[in-house]
Amino acid sequence: MCGIGGICAFSGDAVDEAVLRRMMAALRHRGPDDDGYYLSPGRQAALGHRRLSVIDLSSGRQPIFNRSGKAAVVFNGEIYNFHALRETLERKGFPFRTRTDTEVIIHLYDELGADCVRELHGMFAFAIWDDARRMLLLARDRIGKKPLHYAVLNGTLYFASEIQALYGLPGLPGELDEVALDLFLTHGYIPSPRTIYRRIKKLPPAHLLIFTKDGPSLTRYWRPEFARTWPHDYESAKQELARLAEEAVRSRLISDVPLGAFLSGGIDSSTVVALMSRLSSKPVKTFSIGFANGRYNELPHARTVAGRYGTEHHEFVVEPKAMELLPEIVRHYGEPYGDSSALPTWHLSKMTRRHVTVALNGDGGDELFGGYPWYRWLRLLRAAEALTGPALPRVFRAAAGGLAPRRLGKVLELIAAPEAERFWLMRACLTREERRRLYHPDVLTRIDDEASAELASWYDGSIPDADDRAFAVDLQVYLPEDLLVKVDRASMAHALECRSPLLDHRVVEFACSLPPEWKLEGRTTKKIFRETFGPLFPAGFFDRPKQGFAVPVGEWLRGELRGYWAETVLRGPLSTRPLLNLDEVGVLMEEHARGVRNREAILWNCLMLSLWFEAYGAG
Repeated sequence: MCGIGGICAFSGDAVDEAVLRRMMAALRHRGPDDDGYYLSPGRQAALGHRRLSVIDLSSGRQPIFNRSGKAAVVFNGEIYNFHALRETLERKGFPFRTRTDTEVIIHLYDELGADCVRELHGMFAFAIWDDARRMLLLARDRIGKKPLHYAVLNGTLYFASEIQALYGLPGLPGELDEVALDLFLTHGYIPSPRTIYRRIKKLPPAHLLIFTKDGPSLTRYWRPEFARTWPHDYESAKQELARLAEEAVRSRLISDVPLGAFLSGGIDSSTVVALMSRLSSKPVKTFSIGFANGRYNELPHARTVAGRYGTEHHEFVVEPKAMELLPEIVRHYGEPYGDSSALPTWHLSKMTRRHVTVALNGDGGDELFGGYPWYRWLRLLRAAEALTGPALPRVFRAAAGGLAPRRLGKVLELIAAPEAERFWLMRACLTREERRRLYHPDVLTRIDDEASAELASWYDGSIPDADDRAFAVDLQVYLPEDLLVKVDRASMAHALECRSPLLDHRVVEFACSLPPEWKLEGRTTKKIFRETFGPLFPAGFFDRPKQGFAVPVGEWLRGELRGYWAETVLRGPLSTRPLLNLDEVGVLMEEHARGVRNREAILWNCLMLSLWFEAYGAG
């Protein structure tokens, strides 16, 4: 697990190695064990690498070259089928000088070109400079577990694992992407390919970028297919799920350094720990985070799992004073990021790294098997629309003159909305009217409804089933752009590698092939997952509702955090920028403090935005 960066120019000017070294210095936390650099013979390309040693500790230094020495690779991630790929390549005469998965990538590229990505099982972001073809190849894994950002400035392409490594680039315009700002404030994160800066982009998951003298070109090489293609019955599907999950966990136990697991006490992480314990000869090291407030605390459930499987268990309780860390957390996330569970994830990663270098987690179970409560809400809204038709809620609202109770008004708005728009409106922390009041008029004029239209475009109407359409959006947007960002930045800030067995692409493809009714049945979520792995736990352990990795932010904003919030948001950097109507932001805080309405999401997002301006002084 590492940090990568590089520069490629075809304008005739040699790349500046000093710029690359400054970029890589910003990524040192991702790879504290070693660094390496490559400058191409014509000085058209330079690659940099920061290494966290996990496999082949003695000889795995990057960049690594193909057998002709004409192509070089830098790589961030883990390839779990590299042993099998290596055996095949060795039979074909490719020489290996290391035991790393990185060397497999460069030889596989020699064999297959850019199609090499299709053979890789794992998480990855890598760059290959091919001097013979005068071509730079950037690639990102299917699900988006490993990040990659890039910018093309005056014909030169710069790339890096994290966005802050690109902030000091010569000639980088400091222009904010106001649509990205709207996406962040409304949803808490910024989806690919956007970033907070107009001129910096994220390489989307499952994409390749090829950069030549003709410029950059993007290609998507994989997408999940929701087609109900599982050819057998329900019981055989349970057996296949058990087999695939166990194999995914087994392949992620390969490591030359100490290894453990995050254990929230929820269904997914508990299942991963149970499978690890069955496959390990020694007690699994497990790590959990909790809160003093019992409504948010899953530590008792984590202890149940730890006790059942005899793990070496460690715990940490997060208190409001943890807010002292927020500026440091914001710096590591690089661009505005509003998921408050980043805070416990940060503490969990820090605690875990004291004991191990690699940790498995349960990410992906909810997106793949229908675990979120909003899937059931969407079913109810579709049923309501079928009964009333979309026009009736609009008529009712007009007749009520806007006097209907807010909750009823929200439900009517959702019923009347087109399906793609409904999906996002349900989860937004701002209504259209609130956005109009919150933004500075100039900003509102420039962004219009562009963010809403962009999100709606992710809702793939060609997928036959409405449940599958919702699963697909979360798998391709919410998961990689919010949840996987959270884990990657928090873990790599502490030089901890995280592995997600449920996001093995074979598990993903299998889950996408199943009928939605095998996942959602009445009030039961994740039906097939619960029935497959429930026997690994005490009776009834899986029968509780989903709790999530929630943080008591709402209480903190009414108490210990309120003064800090006011000083940072109302009197901080936002007060000098024509972006938000801070009087309206103050009204939202008053509503929240008095208990009139829960405004924690937008208040937290405003706090994160102000802290980001403090950290990076943009705009």
